[in-house]
Amino acid sequence: MGVHWTCACPRPGNAERIPFIPFEEMEAVLDKAEALLKVTQEAFDITPEGEHILAVLNQALGENTSAKREAQPMPLACSKDAEGKRYWTASDTILGDTLAHPNFELRAETIAKQLIHENGKVVGGVIENKTTGQQTEIRARLVIVAADALRTPQLLWASGIRPKALGHYLNEHPFIFTFVRLSPIPSKGAKKAAALEAGGLTGVFWVPFDAPNHPFHGQIMHMDMSPMKTTVASPGAEAHGAAKHIVGLGWGCLKEVNFDDQIVFSETEKDYFGMPKMIFKYKYSTNDLRAIEEAKAFQAKVVASFGEEIKDGGQTLMPAGASLHYEGTTRMGAYDDGESVCDTYSKVWGFENLYVGGNGVIPMATTSNPTLTSVALAIRSAENLLKKL
Repeated sequence: MGVHWTCACPRPGNAERIPFIPFEEMEAVLDKAEALLKVTQEAFDITPEGEHILAVLNQALGENTSAKREAQPMPLACSKDAEGKRYWTASDTILGDTLAHPNFELRAETIAKQLIHENGKVVGGVIENKTTGQQTEIRARLVIVAADALRTPQLLWASGIRPKALGHYLNEHPFIFTFVRLSPIPSKGAKKAAALEAGGLTGVFWVPFDAPNHPFHGQIMHMDMSPMKTTVASPGAEAHGAAKHIVGLGWGCLKEVNFDDQIVFSETEKDYFGMPKMIFKYKYSTNDLRAIEEAKAFQAKVVASFGEEIKDGGQTLMPAGASLHYEGTTRMGAYDDGESVCDTYSKVWGFENLYVGGNGVIPMATTSNPTLTSVALAIRSAENLLKKL
């Protein structure tokens, strides 16, 4: 996700919540995560077309929508200056002044190869400069591994730290995408948005997860041009004052959490970085396939209300893993029962000073973008950890 992030930061819905973390406690750290990421729902002005999109979405949701779970602008990690220029949140936003702190060091072209541990305590690690091949041992009083949901379990495995749940319960939401051309709506004169900026994105909208009424996550991108080659054309439309608008609709559904969905780490083969080679075992259950069809049906209902589906951008189930929202491989749990890797504060079971972070810690099936939840869990764990230092 370091090179691909839409900055979408929606709050998880009811069935996406972690049951063993009190609701109000989670709400408090979600607030802190939003502040840290600079989350806003005002990154884009609402255009007349945007108003129409929201109206169509809310009509599709019906009258059973829970409070604050109606269709709305997507919460985005973005700030705007006085002139309205957007600055998208990135690593530098999070690090802030830490970069200048004398005790902070960021090493480029370097990989963590192994954790050194003895008697339930990590005493250090081995890092390798990938340019020179030089390895260095670093001693540490406290170790946090946050290398994403694939490479965090990979490092633990390579270090001989192999709890039963490590790499298992791999979860990611199925995602269905389609593109439609928005039917023309009457112009609202002065309310018409200013000239579109480069890239064509004029709005991002959110249909929140809200079971059972809407057990899906909808993400709608309103663009003034298609992001892909399409066969839809309307010669002369511009001459009649009808602007073309392409709407991309992504709908995700929950996938059942399954122990057998897993990363298999090789004992003999290595990857490009010299770490244990990963093989993935992952499949959809009967219930997963049913959920996918239900998400398709809801999305199709919305498409029919919007306008003309683009012929070569029609409804498509993306390949497994396409969302990049991998979760569960270092999942947290309330008990050390073999079904989780870490406790509710991200400390690895059986270790006194080893913590994990990132999307892999999320133990639930989710369909919303996981960034906000991951950051909130990290804040909660860090605050607890600071009390012990």
